Amino acid sequence: MVLKSDVIIACGAHPDDVELGCGGTLRAATELGKRVIAVFLTKGEMSGNPAVRCEESKNALAILGVKDVYFGNFPDTEIPNTHAVLAWLETFYDKYKPETILTHSVNDMHQDHRQVGWLSMGAFRNVSRILAYETPRVTSAFAPTYFVDISNSVKAKWDALKCHASQSAKRYLTYESMVHLTSFRGGQVGLSYAEAFEVVRYIEKNI
Repeated sequence: MVLKSDVIIACGAHPDDVELGCGGTLRAATELGKRVIAVFLTKGEMSGNPAVRCEESKNALAILGVKDVYFGNFPDTEIPNTHAVLAWLETFYDKYKPETILTHSVNDMHQDHRQVGWLSMGAFRNVSRILAYETPRVTSAFAPTYFVDISNSVKAKWDALKCHASQSAKRYLTYESMVHLTSFRGGQVGLSYAEAFEVVRYIEKNI
């Protein structure tokens, strides 16, 4: 179970992806004392000043209780499928030994999101749990079967998203978009608010 994991790594292609896709889950985890590491492969330079975008994500994640935040130097919109990217992601596995990975779905219209989803499977192949979160660009093939109750952290998620002032013109960063989606996902499973995930890999160890 995600909230029982002591160490969680959340991967995103661009600043704001993690906050959008699983911000409520991350806040729920940190409130339980779990360690969360956020890893972004790009600095989001195609959608604004990269220094600004990275600072916005740091501020947003601080609201969610996430202190460890890293940004790669891979090109926005052109994240490559190379050993260099895999090796970079693997350094976080080696350093933190995560029990759960939260990453992009491969069922996504954005090429960077799909690429990060595939790369995460390879880089974190020895992690027992890999879950793929929902972004505004997922396709109709996105089929969640794992839900996390974020009823107590939905406000923190919205406060975090407000930090992304440079992206405020984007429809998916409005309060209405965030609350409607989390309310819809919650309603599917009898909760007030929830975040939805595809189960990519889930191993229950008998130890």
